[in-house]
Amino acid sequence: MPVTVTPVLGQSNSRLFGGALVRPQYARLPLLDKAVGVDVDANINLLVPSDKETRSYLTSLWENPEPAIGRIRDTARRHVLAWAVAGFAAGLALDGAALFLWRRRRARLARYPTEQAELIDAYNRPLRRAVIAACIAAVLALDIAAARTYTHEDDHAILPSAALEGTALEGTQVTGLLADALPFTSVLRPRTEFYDKVSRNLETALAEQSSLTRQDGEVSFVLAEDFEDVNGMARQVGLAARLIDANFIALTGDLTFAGRREETYLLDTIDYYSDKMPVWFAPGLHDTTTIVDAAITRGWHVADGTTHAVDGLTLLAAADPRISTVGDFGVGTVRRDPDVDVDTFVHATAEASCATSTDFVLLHDHLLGERVAGEGCQDVAVLDGRSYRFLGPRQVTTATGRQTIEFTIGSAGGHIDTRPNAGVIRHPARFAILYVATATKETSYSVVTVRPDATVSVTPQTLLSDAQAEEVHARTGRRIPHGVTAAALSNRASTG
Repeated sequence: MPVTVTPVLGQSNSRLFGGALVRPQYARLPLLDKAVGVDVDANINLLVPSDKETRSYLTSLWENPEPAIGRIRDTARRHVLAWAVAGFAAGLALDGAALFLWRRRRARLARYPTEQAELIDAYNRPLRRAVIAACIAAVLALDIAAARTYTHEDDHAILPSAALEGTALEGTQVTGLLADALPFTSVLRPRTEFYDKVSRNLETALAEQSSLTRQDGEVSFVLAEDFEDVNGMARQVGLAARLIDANFIALTGDLTFAGRREETYLLDTIDYYSDKMPVWFAPGLHDTTTIVDAAITRGWHVADGTTHAVDGLTLLAAADPRISTVGDFGVGTVRRDPDVDVDTFVHATAEASCATSTDFVLLHDHLLGERVAGEGCQDVAVLDGRSYRFLGPRQVTTATGRQTIEFTIGSAGGHIDTRPNAGVIRHPARFAILYVATATKETSYSVVTVRPDATVSVTPQTLLSDAQAEEVHARTGRRIPHGVTAAALSNRASTG
């Protein structure tokens, strides 16, 4: 959908559709101490696509406009500064060219006898005067336009529409005929209020778990996957990472459902609420080239199948070798790389983990993750997903007889099947927080669960490395606190 975004110097608001919607957001240019607003224009007929699923995506993804406002504000700032520098440079270049031509003309006339030079000068005088007049007029016009642009001031007092209270557009002034057509946006209120309530509950739940504070010598990161367009849960993952001061966010794929451009808004949401925390991204089946390119554009670390040093850890992220064709209304998958099938991917990822010292392997599918764990040489665990249930840590025996861990998280979008649902979650949504002691690589985790009634629970830290941890939890109903072995908890349970 073609959209035009025009920065306006001196405008302390942003306007959509020729001023039909007026928003209070704007930026300031410190160098000039000027406000910069934006005018956004688009074909309003294309904002309501005929495809029902696309309408559902757009309604959900744009229910929280703050991330987009931040990107527009940054783009406007760069746009104005770039054009200001370009205009100043062009002016200097024109002045330099005029001085060069004037000096060259004087030098050429000096080669002629005086009488001939005077005759040439007189002959060219009308043309020279016309050129000089045209140049002066052009410079004056440019200066007048620049002065008018700089002195432009629009401190429009915004009168918020009462029909938009409680919605994502709260604080917006609606003008013209659109003022009669927008009360329907009140249907957004339950979704906006739901995720606002979840955010408040998440802050409370994290604050109540004092053990979640990262200790000296520890690295923490938030692990999530399978949003499939649930933008409200992307908000919670980014918020949780910021609240616990995580080192980074690790995503094991399926951020979107169809992998289309309009769905990339979810990436902005994660960046916005995490305050642009580093993100390590292992694309899943639903993460098409469009989603991968959008992640690269935003500076995310996209899986390349090699090991990287990350805040005292070593991490190998690998993109799933398949891409779903659902975005093109197909069934099944195609290869991400025509030369790489599933078996080739598993062997290459395992070999890469053995080629260097690798703490964690990050990938999408837990079925492939189990194979990589068995063939690979990761020191701590394989982290994966593509499971609608939270499977947690499971012990895997490698080909050499060594014990390793595969850790599988559930759906952060609260999905229990492949049917898309981009709005309020209908089932519990989960993501995890992992803590790693950089010296010993001892790892523990907590699980964050958001339920359809907006309540949030956070489990105490549980040791990842103890194979009996989940068995003890199932038998006793108790989680293992950080630093307590499963055997010790078993003894306490057996002794009453």
